[in-house]
Amino acid sequence: MALKTGNEKTIAVLFGGRSSEHEISLRSAVFILKNIPLKYKIIPVGINKNGSYRSLSGTFLSTDFSEITPEDLAIIVKGSVPSAFIGRKNTKSILLPYLEDEIKKDNPEFFYEINEQKESIRILNLDASCFFPVLHGQNGEDGRLQGLLELADLAYVGCDIRSSVIGIDKDIQKRLAKHAGVPIAKYELVEIEQFENKHAETILRIEANIGYPCFIKPNSLGSAVGTGRAKNKSELETLLKKALAFDQKALVEEPMSGTEVECAFLGNSCNPRITIAGEIATSDFYSYEEKYANTSKAELFIPARLSSERMQELKNFAKTVAVATGISGLCRIDFWNCKKTNTFIFNEINTIPGLTSISMFPKLWEYEGVNGELWIEEVIEAAYMRKQRTVKSQYGIKASL
Repeated sequence: MALKTGNEKTIAVLFGGRSSEHEISLRSAVFILKNIPLKYKIIPVGINKNGSYRSLSGTFLSTDFSEITPEDLAIIVKGSVPSAFIGRKNTKSILLPYLEDEIKKDNPEFFYEINEQKESIRILNLDASCFFPVLHGQNGEDGRLQGLLELADLAYVGCDIRSSVIGIDKDIQKRLAKHAGVPIAKYELVEIEQFENKHAETILRIEANIGYPCFIKPNSLGSAVGTGRAKNKSELETLLKKALAFDQKALVEEPMSGTEVECAFLGNSCNPRITIAGEIATSDFYSYEEKYANTSKAELFIPARLSSERMQELKNFAKTVAVATGISGLCRIDFWNCKKTNTFIFNEINTIPGLTSISMFPKLWEYEGVNGELWIEEVIEAAYMRKQRTVKSQYGIKASL
């Protein structure tokens, strides 16, 4: 395999992934691929549900993706080439947890066999200088991929390991928000061992502290996957089983009456930039279908229907959450606007927010006058800057050599 040089400003966009939000990732990646500034070269990298990486040979510009669809990206994930890119090869690819110099030192030859034919494997570490994960949920948004990228000393967009872990764990982020003075809903945490081994005790605890109706969700998942509302014990048990099939922990919350209000975030916890809020009004809770179905009846309002004083209060709460959790890159911070009590209740952070045609994050920044191309360049350059700082520190390793 010929080692390549000159990969400066080459961005590997990762999509798909081993996640229940795999299909949403494909839709979000379309937005990123179409809007990366022309100063950057692009490698589209699809990850299937078994965790295998595939990429199209060579590099591209965003203009090459002007007509791309989620279905085209699904073709890449499956190991084939979309009709728009006939002539390119779909190559099995890997991401190694090694420093670039160590990979080059051994001049490796990686191959795999198909029908007794040897094919080379692309080493993404050598072909890309920055990685842009557009991977929602597990194995992409939760710190695991970020850890791999840091082991390899690679620049990557978005939250670091610590804030990725916090951003995926609803229980931890709620505790940090509460400690910082931001209101949260009353909830009970249910671990799978408790549910299986102390079932009756767990149900009684929820009934005593939360009651019915109550809202159940996996602790570390997004896009409303595995969520639901229980009106009685039977529904509670069913929904807990469903939520715990996706995660080792689940939350049971008191129901919120009102609308969901969301702020978009760029920057870091030292310099958080918060947009005005958008509002989502639904007839019921904001389910997976309401988020993404073409038949969704959810109404979106930008800006949210808030007075200027309440809008500023909400932005202040969002900034407090950003500082408390240490997030960076691109995030969305969600609250409930409880109109009966005239209060805001913190809901959750999304460290890789949805970027579909109906998603709130890009719409909010566009309202603020920051289009996709501008904020994408910002988060990529921030990734390069963070790598420069990390290389200088290396947790004392270089200083001890």
